[in-house]
Amino acid sequence: MRGISLLYQMAVVVIWSMMVLNVLVPKEADGITQEASTPEQATDVATLFAETLELPNLIRVAVERSPKVSAAKARWQATIEQYPQVTALPDPMFMYGYYMRSVETRVGPQRHRVSFSQTFPYPGTLDAAGEVVKKAIEIERVKHEQVIRDLIVELKLSYHELAYLQRAVELTRQNHELVASILTIATSRYAEGKAVLNDVLKAQSQLAQLEYDLILLEELQRVEHANITGILSVPSSTTLGATVPVDYEPLDIPLTDVEKQALSKRQELRIAGLSIEKASEGVALAELRTKPMLKLDLMTIETGEALMPDAPGSGKNPFTIGFGVTIPWSGLKNDSKIREAQKNREVVKANKHSLEDATRVALRKVYFRLENARRLVELYETTLIPQAGAAIEVAETWHQEGPKSITGFLETQSIWLNFNLARMRAIADYQQNLARLEQLVGGKIDDSDTVQ
Repeated sequence: MRGISLLYQMAVVVIWSMMVLNVLVPKEADGITQEASTPEQATDVATLFAETLELPNLIRVAVERSPKVSAAKARWQATIEQYPQVTALPDPMFMYGYYMRSVETRVGPQRHRVSFSQTFPYPGTLDAAGEVVKKAIEIERVKHEQVIRDLIVELKLSYHELAYLQRAVELTRQNHELVASILTIATSRYAEGKAVLNDVLKAQSQLAQLEYDLILLEELQRVEHANITGILSVPSSTTLGATVPVDYEPLDIPLTDVEKQALSKRQELRIAGLSIEKASEGVALAELRTKPMLKLDLMTIETGEALMPDAPGSGKNPFTIGFGVTIPWSGLKNDSKIREAQKNREVVKANKHSLEDATRVALRKVYFRLENARRLVELYETTLIPQAGAAIEVAETWHQEGPKSITGFLETQSIWLNFNLARMRAIADYQQNLARLEQLVGGKIDDSDTVQ
């Protein structure tokens, strides 16, 4: 019966303590929830991209399948799990003691002791720790967004490069067929004495150069193909169809507006700002952790029947409640904690300022390359290619009028081909630099008339 009575009192101690903990432990903050994970439907990449390669679908599938994105999301979710850990009270301690030799008292021998203790940080400490974790959660969320952004930019760079190479191969093959037919004509005319040897040699050398260009372009095509399959996280042997051209639309927005968007939207700068907020919360937490902590102790001792019959209080178990408090006596240690947190805040502030300067410099470099590519496209489309086309017509007419040298026609044709390849290269460069600019801005650039 004494054992049952002791167990009953132990249960009372624990239940009472848990009621106290339920009142004192901070509740979970709003918005700190774990996202429900839903199984992603597998995409049949081999079927989806076998015929055509469209950039929007490519981006969707890449984000869906990317291990980098999955890892960033897992880090974000892992940080969310820190919140209930840091906002919970330290684990309570339950202790049982057995007297090797029972202690005889007036009310009876004491044989067993049961105690329960709980430490309570200084008021506000757990809330402050939760605020630090909240900032860490937001940082990981923005980092997840940053990984997706970088993945999209990497994919755009490869996509526009592949699009250029595919069209360059197509144009070079057409020109190869044309030069091959001209070589046949030149060889026939040379046999008839109507053309000079230089015409044949010129056609042969140009045909050999085009064959080399085709080999080079096709090899570069395979490199970009492998890069895209790597981003998609599929085997490199996966077939990818022809790219669908992205409309060339020059960006009409001044650099100053682009800079404003970058300074407010770029993920790295947002992370730096959140790091400053986190460091400020860390200073507040460091100050609270230098405050005293409270300790609560509950104890009961199992007591047997007294030896003297009818002794007052015979066999009654004593029940005690005790309070303790830590003494933060080391001012040197406590001040050092606070100074460390303050210096960490200074570090992240300086990092943010440095990152803003680096962003401005990088924006100017990319914006210059963007504008230069735009000027080249305009130059080739409005001046050089039309002039080369007109020169080809004149050369072809001149060549067909009589048995004259075809070297001039071949040179004119080569210039026209190079101009068209250069135009396509400039468009690809523009699209790629636009993607790099979006990376610096932190997303799609707002090119509306009014940018706040």
